[in-house]
Amino acid sequence: MRTMKRFAVGGLQILGALSCCGIALYLLQIGVDVNWIAIGTVTLLLFGFVCYRTKDYWSNPRYWATYGGVLVLHVFVVVLVQRNYPMIPGVYYCSFGTLEAVLLLMLLVLLFDQ
Repeated sequence: MRTMKRFAVGGLQILGALSCCGIALYLLQIGVDVNWIAIGTVTLLLFGFVCYRTKDYWSNPRYWATYGGVLVLHVFVVVLVQRNYPMIPGVYYCSFGTLEAVLLLMLLVLLFDQ
């Protein structure tokens, strides 16, 4: 049974990765700027990692409210920064995103670890 679960989880992860690649290619085809696609991809990866690492708290509605609030705040700040400073290199987004993910992970663990 454990092998089946591992196989199913791996298959779903591959399906998710292929879906994200397909969506990114579609967005490129319809003319969305590659910078927005890269920023969205980094956001998905970092917030997805934090969500996966904090799966013990998924049953708590306050967890989802906190997580969603931080995600909305993140998107708001990224849109403001990208609108006012569109030439910021991606390495800064990755660096700040990683720092943000670490801080979010620490915040969630401090708030919900009992």
